[in-house]
Amino acid sequence: MSTLRVLYHLARADFLERIRRYSFLLMLGLVVWIGYLSASGQFRISVLPDHIGILNSAWIGATMTLTVTFTLAWLGFYLVKGSVSRDYETGVGQIMATTSLNKPLYMVGKWLSNFAVLGIAILIVLLEGIALNLLADAAGFNLAALAAPLVIIALPCMGLVAAVAVLFESIGWLRGALGNILYFFGFITVLGGVLTVGTIVMPENAAKYYIDFSGYQIISDTITRASKAAYPDSFSEINFGISPLAYPRSFLWEGISWTADIVLSRLIFLAITLGLVMLAALFFDRFNPSRLLPIKKTKTGSDAPLPATASEANPVLNVHLTPLAGAGARFRFGALFIAELKLFLKGQRWWWYSVAIGLLIAPLVTELEVARILLLVAWVWLILILSGLG
Repeated sequence: MSTLRVLYHLARADFLERIRRYSFLLMLGLVVWIGYLSASGQFRISVLPDHIGILNSAWIGATMTLTVTFTLAWLGFYLVKGSVSRDYETGVGQIMATTSLNKPLYMVGKWLSNFAVLGIAILIVLLEGIALNLLADAAGFNLAALAAPLVIIALPCMGLVAAVAVLFESIGWLRGALGNILYFFGFITVLGGVLTVGTIVMPENAAKYYIDFSGYQIISDTITRASKAAYPDSFSEINFGISPLAYPRSFLWEGISWTADIVLSRLIFLAITLGLVMLAALFFDRFNPSRLLPIKKTKTGSDAPLPATASEANPVLNVHLTPLAGAGARFRFGALFIAELKLFLKGQRWWWYSVAIGLLIAPLVTELEVARILLLVAWVWLILILSGLG
């Protein structure tokens, strides 16, 4: 019982610290905007060539679910990441390290805090969907059909994102800007791979649900079946995004048929989430000071300075500023630019300069298509330094 109490207070304290930040208010504004785009029909689901579902609770719930899993699963990582880093920076972690708090319990507490923040986002989207469903000219109101996709599909997805954020923070080299960059491109790559496999490789195979963390294939299959029942010429894939087109033919979709494969796939994602949290505990160094800063060699013998006694007076240095050359001295942009450039490049290793020079020369001697890729790599190469200018 004491373990559960410690876990509760750890997650609660971290959650309360988060919601008192201005970034949390920005997150709420972003979530409200995302919910409005989907519930108002600006983000819409359609079935090619020109079919769209009748606006009802099930259709609004599916649209909002895809909007959340496509956008909040991408941006939510950056909204919740940073709690472990704050414990490093503020020294709270070093205090925790002196207690009996073990690594798995600490990581589970951080994951619960991340999940609670993203869970609030899902709740806001749900409430927004209910309000817009009641205010809009929708074909009836069904709370279960509206809420089920958000609870069964979106919530496990947010739990997975929260676990990935904890895992990245437990690994030193992924804790900073490099981890942010890898997640940015990794999310796009993984999502694109999942959609490709589900649509092309396994179009009629329920096994695709077990890799479909976004719920796209689950929603797509049930919607296209309803569309084909009404219009046999419709395609077997949905189109999701912002579309100004008018769809003259509509059909009734009453929601997802929750099969055993769908429910089991979501439970497996919860198990994967728990596994990622335990993996994070394995990598976590429990605020080991030797891994935070390099250990400096202490001076010994005659090299060590003698401690000053209380009776000794510290000499007062005669510090003064160098006067300007004259009243008409002008601002020199070149000197300022050179000084800032030196600060920008200070401390970089020789291999960093080698790669930078290579990325500078290579686009000049390669073909156009290759040069475009190399330019993209060159821009990414500078992000890790540019992110530290603040």
